[in-house]
Order: sequence, then structure tokens, then C-alpha cells
Amino acid sequence: MSGSSLPEPGRYLVASAGGEVGIGAAGSDAGVLGTAAGSRPRGRHRAAVGQALLGLFLVIAGVVMLLPVVWVVLQSFEDAAQQSALPPVWFPSHLTLASYRTLFSAAPFVVNIINSIVVTASVVIGAAIVSVLAAYAFARLEFRGREVLFTLFLAALTLPTQVSAVPEFVVVKYLHLLNTQLSLIIPALIQVVGIFLLRQHIRTIPTELDDAARIDGAGHLKIIRHVIVPLSWPAISAVMVITGQYIWNDFFWPNLFINTNSRMTAPLALYNLEAAAGGGPVGAIFAGLTVLCVPCVIVFIFLQRRLMEGIGYRGISR
Repeated sequence: MSGSSLPEPGRYLVASAGGEVGIGAAGSDAGVLGTAAGSRPRGRHRAAVGQALLGLFLVIAGVVMLLPVVWVVLQSFEDAAQQSALPPVWFPSHLTLASYRTLFSAAPFVVNIINSIVVTASVVIGAAIVSVLAAYAFARLEFRGREVLFTLFLAALTLPTQVSAVPEFVVVKYLHLLNTQLSLIIPALIQVVGIFLLRQHIRTIPTELDDAARIDGAGHLKIIRHVIVPLSWPAISAVMVITGQYIWNDFFWPNLFINTNSRMTAPLALYNLEAAAGGGPVGAIFAGLTVLCVPCVIVFIFLQRRLMEGIGYRGISR
């Protein structure tokens, strides 16, 4: 072996696990290299274990949260004896639709579900349009007192819903909208949370896109339609999902404005069914809860990615 191929004093040959040969430093250098090489797999292993534990915890938490819904669904298919049994029977010995027959025969529940669908769809579409227009005005238009007005607008979030019940009832009464579907639709078109979320999102969109659209002769409505809405669609979808879930489950406002069975929404009709029978029939209540809860769970499962994208979406970078 020639002198040029020999390692320098204080160094030695190091063979890796893959068969490669290199020159390692003696003393502290070799210790540092060995520690760095061994810490990488150890760190990756710890990260993988942490991810697995986090995933397991989230799965367990999700199952625990869904247990009440699963219990209600199973109870709706049990007979009367198993529904009132203690401890509760989780798995029915035989399935029956008697609870659903009682539900749809004791009340016009099909009509009530249609009312809920009509009100929810109308509010979701209308509130999305109103929220986009209001958010664009607060984010893009310059006018005196804009920030003060927006601050006062957000102050409405700090007030309980019951505070505005009396003045809103008076307004609806003088507009002759009591006991109509419009009494549930028109006041709900203004969703403060939706306007706030969309306003914050629109502010992340570069104003240069608006200027380019104005050069092409676009006005505010065309800018909203062709620039703001396409770039804000994830946030708009999130607002629509949040609004739809709130309106579908709402009980307070229908109970305040509606007093005819055929015009009630499903939550109010289910409450009246329970109150009229003195706490029963239990099976019909379970069936009604199933009809109300299962669609919400299904919609959330299919739209949860869209909801998370909308909440975390930050527009485009400049």
C-alpha cells in the first residue's frame, strides 16, 4: 500500500453498515459521528410512536363522542320493553320499525322535515350571499367609520340570543310574518360569524387582482363573482356548513315564531310530540332524534375536509 493511501495520524478507517469505507476521526470526532448516526433512527422512531399515539387518542375520542348517537339509533330499532329496560340494551335482539311508524302517525313529521329542509336551504344560500357582500364591503370598500361599524357589528357576538328576542319578535309581528317560514328565514340571513370569517379571508386576497379586473371594466359585483368568490370558495363552504348545522338544529326561534303544527320545523315538532304525551312515546322520540342527528353526522363526515380547509385557508400569497 502506498503512503498516499494510508490514513493520516489520529484517524482510522470506518466501515458503514452498507459496506462503504470512510475515514473517521479519532477521539471525540468519532463519538460525535456515532451519536449523530444513532440519534436519527431513534428520533424518527419517537416521532412515529408519537403519531401513532395521537392517532389512537383521536380515534378513541371520536368513538366516545359518537356513542350517544349510536345509542339513540339502536334504541330507535328496539321494541318498547327493551327501550325502557335498565341497564340499557345496546344491541336489540330483533329489529323493529314500530317507533318510526309511531313517529310518522302521531305527528305530521314528514311535513315538519320538509319545513326544516326548506328553511335550512334558504338560509344557507341566502346567508352565504349576504355574508359575501357584507364581507367584501368591510374588506375592500373605503368609507368613513368602517372600522367602528365593524367593531359594533362584532359586539353582537357578545350578546346572548335571548337579548334580541323581544325586539326581533316585535319587528316580525309588525311585518306580519308571524307563523310563517319567512319569520325563520329573513332574520337568519345575517350571520355575524360568517361575515367575520369571510371578511378576514378576503383581506388575504391581493388587491392587485381587483385592480386588474377594474382595468378590464369590471365593477364591484363582477369582481365579487369572478375574483372573490372563486378564491374564497373554501371559506364560503365552511360558512355554509356551519350555518346549515345551526339552522337545522335550531329550536329557540321556531318556538318563538311558529305555533301551527303543519308549519313547525322538525326539532320543534319533536319537542311538542314529547310534551303532548307527557314524556312519551319514548320510541317515537328516539326515532325522531335519529332522523335529526344522522343527517348532520353524515354531512359532517363528507364535508369535514372542506370545513377544515375553509377555516384554515389563508388565500394566496402576494
